[in-house]
Amino acid sequence: MAKKPASYKRIDDEAIQEITRCVIDTLREEEASLVQARHDRKRANIKLLLRRYRDIVAHVEDAVYEAIHLEDDLSLQDILELMGGNRRSEFRVDSIRENVATARVIIGHMDRMLESYRESCERHGREEDRRRCRVVHDAFIAASPLTVEEIALKENIDRSTVYRDIDAAADKLAVLFFGVYGLKFL
Repeated sequence: MAKKPASYKRIDDEAIQEITRCVIDTLREEEASLVQARHDRKRANIKLLLRRYRDIVAHVEDAVYEAIHLEDDLSLQDILELMGGNRRSEFRVDSIRENVATARVIIGHMDRMLESYRESCERHGREEDRRRCRVVHDAFIAASPLTVEEIALKENIDRSTVYRDIDAAADKLAVLFFGVYGLKFL
């Protein structure tokens, strides 16, 4: 014997509107969450560049990619002979040289954009902007970086304000470092 089709209750217009509102609200929340996640990633990338600034500078200044730059070393001579090269001046590691060139461009760009940021803060910024610039410099750029506690004491602000200043500066630096692509994450 064939089963009767199940009867379905018709959803009224009010229920449909409520379901629609719930779906739209959920989609908006998810979109806002994705936008915030992209913003957080961009800010984290800027802060990573800042944290590693001195390391990248050291890489550019200290990297050795040509054997000619090394002091005499018997083991190096042995390596060159094994590789079939008999002249020290001919031995180089192109991947290291290319990485140094890339890092040099990145550091040059960062230096210019940090200087542009500093000039903007000095000329047009409020005291809060000038402080943020000093905080970034003291935390990341200075030859002897300061701790969060030292910066807070120096600037006469709370530790949490130091972190907020770094985040706010990172948002401004995103545009300077990445141009219009930096705008997508603000």
